[in-house]
Amino acid sequence: MEKKVKISASAYRVLLLLQKLNENDCDIEDINKFFLEDPYISRLFSKDVILKYINTLRTAGYDISKPCVASKHCYKLNNAPVEIEFSEAEIKTLALLKKYAQSLHQKRLLENYHSFLKKLKRYMPNEQKEKLENCCNDLEKNNTATFTKFDHYSNLIKKLEQYIAEKQRVEIKYRIPSEEAEKLALMELQCIKYEPNDVCIICYNIITNQVNSIKISQILDIKQLPVVSKISQILCPVIFKIKGKLAEVYRPYEDERLTPPDAKGHIAVTAYSNDIESLLKRLLRYEANCEVLYPKMARDKMINLIKTTINNYQ
Repeated sequence: MEKKVKISASAYRVLLLLQKLNENDCDIEDINKFFLEDPYISRLFSKDVILKYINTLRTAGYDISKPCVASKHCYKLNNAPVEIEFSEAEIKTLALLKKYAQSLHQKRLLENYHSFLKKLKRYMPNEQKEKLENCCNDLEKNNTATFTKFDHYSNLIKKLEQYIAEKQRVEIKYRIPSEEAEKLALMELQCIKYEPNDVCIICYNIITNQVNSIKISQILDIKQLPVVSKISQILCPVIFKIKGKLAEVYRPYEDERLTPPDAKGHIAVTAYSNDIESLLKRLLRYEANCEVLYPKMARDKMINLIKTTINNYQ
């Protein structure tokens, strides 16, 4: 029988409170809910008791502001007595990440990064906070192609992000350059994917039951439908065969499963991908050492991809 470790219940609650404040600003009700859900506490406390825990943290050097209108009547952890030293390169990286997050034009992504940076700043020395602020200000003047290449699609990216958050179906009209006819499809949007020089939307086709990747530059029109998604999507597996010496050294990617080698040393790989186009482009690099087996849709797409590649050299 495992021996039960004795702990100080009050000390445990103070540390748990510190964890909660480090994650989010909170009021007395939030703190009590957090205590109630903890398996080692599972009870509520009076405001006076919780204030005693907060004052304990303040005495230990934690800067916790009082509730006010600006903080939405919540307690807020501003600074901690424990400091983390960052190198010059790390500070520049944090500034670059902020600038790059801004260039992607996704509100939720930028909000998440600001939240992350806010938590880091609690443990940064004041002089390093100033260096970070100066680096961010310097980068604001940097309008190179790295930070502006997605500006042309900013409004559409924001609209797509909203549609993804609302989880409603959309009707997308788009045109692929290799095909003259426009296409119209009912889709459920999954995520926005950034490529080196383009932006794609990963979406689930209601009619074909396939996951598609559509470049934003190919979208002609998009309309949100008053229908909430109710489909529990199951990714269609793509099965391909790896041959030759590649089969001896192949290491599976995430969400890939291998079968033992057959008599010829070939292996079959089952891939569950939400972006079949990118998967096929990777398999194309394996040349004659790879063959797509299933489904027929993936085989046909691979054939078209090979033909397009050959046409580029004719």
